Amino acid sequence: MPACRNDQASATPIVALTARFQHSPLWLRPADVPVEFSRHTRRKALEIAAESVLDILVVGGGITGAGVLREAALKGYSVALVDRSDFAAGTSSRSSKLIHGGVRYLQQGDLKLVREAARERARLHRMAPHLAVPVSMMVPAASKGGVLKVAAGLWTFDRLAGDPSDRHKVLSRKDTRAAEPCLRKNDRLAGSVVFTEYVTNDARLTLETIKSGVAEGGLAASYAEVTAIEFDTAGLRASIRDVIGGEDLVVRCRCLVNAGGPWMEQVRALGTESAGGLLQLTRGIHLVVARERLPVKHSVVLRAPDGRSTFIVPAGRYSYIGTTDTHFEGDRAEPGVSIDDADYLLESVASTIENPPDASDIIGTWSGVRPLLAQEGKAPSEISRRDEILDGPGPMVSVAGGKLTTYRRMAERVVERAATFVGRPPAQDVDSSERALSGGNLRDQRQARYDAPELDDPELADRLWATYGCEAAGIVARIKDDPSAAEPVGGAEELTRAEVDHCVRHEMTLTLDDLLRRRTRVGMFDGFRAAAAAVPAAARMAEHLGWDAARRDIEAEKFKMFVEHLLSVVRATV
Repeated sequence: MPACRNDQASATPIVALTARFQHSPLWLRPADVPVEFSRHTRRKALEIAAESVLDILVVGGGITGAGVLREAALKGYSVALVDRSDFAAGTSSRSSKLIHGGVRYLQQGDLKLVREAARERARLHRMAPHLAVPVSMMVPAASKGGVLKVAAGLWTFDRLAGDPSDRHKVLSRKDTRAAEPCLRKNDRLAGSVVFTEYVTNDARLTLETIKSGVAEGGLAASYAEVTAIEFDTAGLRASIRDVIGGEDLVVRCRCLVNAGGPWMEQVRALGTESAGGLLQLTRGIHLVVARERLPVKHSVVLRAPDGRSTFIVPAGRYSYIGTTDTHFEGDRAEPGVSIDDADYLLESVASTIENPPDASDIIGTWSGVRPLLAQEGKAPSEISRRDEILDGPGPMVSVAGGKLTTYRRMAERVVERAATFVGRPPAQDVDSSERALSGGNLRDQRQARYDAPELDDPELADRLWATYGCEAAGIVARIKDDPSAAEPVGGAEELTRAEVDHCVRHEMTLTLDDLLRRRTRVGMFDGFRAAAAAVPAAARMAEHLGWDAARRDIEAEKFKMFVEHLLSVVRATV
């Protein structure tokens, strides 16, 4: 049966929760009836988590914690996930949005990491094809020796990836210019190498992974902050503050998985007096310009001023440029951007692209911090992206480092380690790579779209299916019944009224920032449009969430000030 009908998204969360994690046959439901995943199920999840002793409590709702929730639920453990903010609010919505095989790690000699990353991206493409979309990446080279060097590395990569149908190509100088007319005309160019990578929507990947874990009997709650950890005979007690409701709860568990990302050390310190010095944080920023201003046909690897590789990625009506990799100390939640960061990326573009954009063309930006394992004497770009699992204090398992691409395998290792504290093996032997995420696999998505009504606007329909997978069926049905639901909110074409309603009712969207920067991408990719949409979007959310006029206005004004400040920094030379 299709996953979008009765596999991942069909279990009624409240029923699954009150069943105290006992698995039962999943209920069939029509594909156009989404499962509720809202403020109501959020509070219910917290209450049920506080009623008994969990096997595993996951702290951190980024991609790592999401993977652990899903993996543990699939294995039959009672598990809950909490995050002090929104899901993916930190690093997991601020990445380069690439599911990549780690070609550059070949230079570090980490063949095991490259092999795992290359094979995991293929698995993720099967699990959620709308969230792992293949794109061609071009590496231009200034000499024949440079072309041969890149080709040799990709020859090794192809064999590690194990997919004979997906091999790199070497293009001559003439063919390179024909394939990518944006390259500088007066530059030295010997040719290029083209290979396949995958792009993703990182925030939605995290969300779908969490929803899939909930569909398997897990619990999840955003805006629930762990404030204290105490050890007891069962394992430990975590004091949790409901940030939305303002109430405190205590959740007992046999094992706590610390997936705090940049906050991993702070979470670990709740259970010990000293836990610092493990992480080294680096900041990466990205810039967005309109696609017509940077009309690349491929993702293009650039030559940065310091010799690092940066890149341009085409994304619909936009192209984005990334990324920096510098030591960071400051606000992990909002690391911000600087004019130096922006100049660095714009110079990289100018070194490779004819008629490059300047600061006045920037319409969006985002930044995040990478929680890397500290390695003394190494530059940020040289630090390994391999994950490490740490035991203690007490029945706590902490995970540091890691890559977006390998999150599922990382989760498998973490749950295996957590099981030693839980004290029992998995109740079910399930290969999570064979189970689709909540948006379904390719077969499921094709069937769901075949069964759904056709919209009068094919471009809108394509975008909805590409964004939500099978879960687009409910949005499409709503628009078909009420065509006014297709109207863009505040002129933002990538945010319709129907999507606002869906995100609040079925994606636990609790703030305007949740909606505009994570459930949709308009807040990161097009700051001006996002600012224009803030007031009407907040008004629409207020109808669902019961905000009064003051709360509605605060949400809109806070968001507008934030995005306008970011843009003013990167456009400071305009």
